[in-house]
Amino acid sequence: MTTLNDFKQLRASVSPEVQTELYSLFTSDPEASFRRMVEIAAEKGVTLTTEEVRGFLLQMDEEEEFDDIELDAVALAAIAGGRGGGTMC
Repeated sequence: MTTLNDFKQLRASVSPEVQTELYSLFTSDPEASFRRMVEIAAEKGVTLTTEEVRGFLLQMDEEEEFDDIELDAVALAAIAGGRGGGTMC
């Protein structure tokens, strides 16, 4: 069984570019990002389910381990609600 520490080691073995890609995918389609993480893990010989990925990410988020991810314009727009110009009420 894969542990949180195993998942963290797996994350550390993935390039920053792939981590950013996964985060962008997560902001637009979380389920697709979980499936992609399962695929990446399988490529590295680690067996995970999407439920395990979801649980590990939740634990890591609670521990504030995602402060090091650099957001691209798409991710920033998704987080900001995609609002362009205009006035605030």
